[in-house]
Amino acid sequence: MRVSPIRVLIADDHALLREGLRRILELEPTLEVVGEASNGEEALQKAKELMPHVILMDIRMPGMGGLEATRAIREQVPSTDIIALTIHDGDEYVVEMVNAGAKGYVLKNVEPATLVEAIHRVHEGESFIPSDLMVRVFREFQRMSAARKEVSEEHPTRSESQEDRLTARELEVLHHIVLGQTNKEIAASLYISEKTVKNHVTNILRKLGLSDRTQAAVYALRHNLVRTE
Repeated sequence: MRVSPIRVLIADDHALLREGLRRILELEPTLEVVGEASNGEEALQKAKELMPHVILMDIRMPGMGGLEATRAIREQVPSTDIIALTIHDGDEYVVEMVNAGAKGYVLKNVEPATLVEAIHRVHEGESFIPSDLMVRVFREFQRMSAARKEVSEEHPTRSESQEDRLTARELEVLHHIVLGQTNKEIAASLYISEKTVKNHVTNILRKLGLSDRTQAAVYALRHNLVRTE
């Protein structure tokens, strides 16, 4: 049975880059470029009209930028996933896009095969943030966490009581999620089945009150639930 291709929208203010990305993605039979946008407003409008599975979203565009557009699309077209595609690899950009709802983050000089992999993984419900960037995000969250430490100690939050409910195995799975591993890779690392990994991921998200793996990774880093070194 023929599987329907993943519908992709490209949002970037540089026409030449959009054309280059379109040509790369159209070489992959599992992907279909359904449209292009040159700014955030257009990306939001076309997301509503075309209902793409995945949007490659530039961060800096005239008018409504990628951050604002990502927030709006995640709210108004929740079935569409966002991958940040940018020249910026600064920690603050990764943190901001993930907090806005992006499930992937790749640089514009990424290899075509890696970009295709990122689209597939995000569409399949996973996250895609290169491990080196994830470690730097970890350091950024450590800095942010230290600034909030005194407040959090005086006023424990609901999430802090929830994280205590994670089992040792769930914490192991969460650690591998932070490392950016797929369910198959986690299963191989822990010598368990992919189905068991999926069950653990479901339990982690439920216990922490989160909706996807990217949020789980960010939560783990923010609350120092795992070690990255």
